[in-house]
Amino acid sequence: MEIRRATADDLAAIVAIYNHYVMHSFATFDETPVSVEDRQSWFDTFGSNGPYRLVVADDGEVQGYACSSPFRPHGAFAETVELSIYLAPPWTGRGLGRMLYETLIDDLALEQVHRLVAGIALPNDASVELHRRCGFVDVGVFDEYATKRGRYFSSVWMQRALRTSDD
Repeated sequence: MEIRRATADDLAAIVAIYNHYVMHSFATFDETPVSVEDRQSWFDTFGSNGPYRLVVADDGEVQGYACSSPFRPHGAFAETVELSIYLAPPWTGRGLGRMLYETLIDDLALEQVHRLVAGIALPNDASVELHRRCGFVDVGVFDEYATKRGRYFSSVWMQRALRTSDD
């Protein structure tokens, strides 16, 4: 399995993986599938350097992806990025998520990034455990703050320091 920077050729596979979670889980609060055209502007925000990256796991076809995105648009959050990860269903629980995150986090450690954050819709024990194994700690729960398909959901928020204020 190769972990590499995503290219435009990967976008259709990324969208297919994401849409699986739109339709079959609560890992994302989107309720309708997205198209490649819908996700093009999202894809265009990622680069080969800087704080916003997109990496894929490729074994001949894309089996998962991880990305770092702006946490909030305000300049005060310029050194904080939000991480997301999605895997093709056959690849969950097989160590692929950790491989993706380790590559992404290693890349981000070379950038001006101070904190990594992640919000995980509950329940999702596997994702919470993945984040803990990758050095994230719990910082709080937003209780029943979102709805999907008529059901309320909570999310645990986690963070990982890449630098201290002394760095």
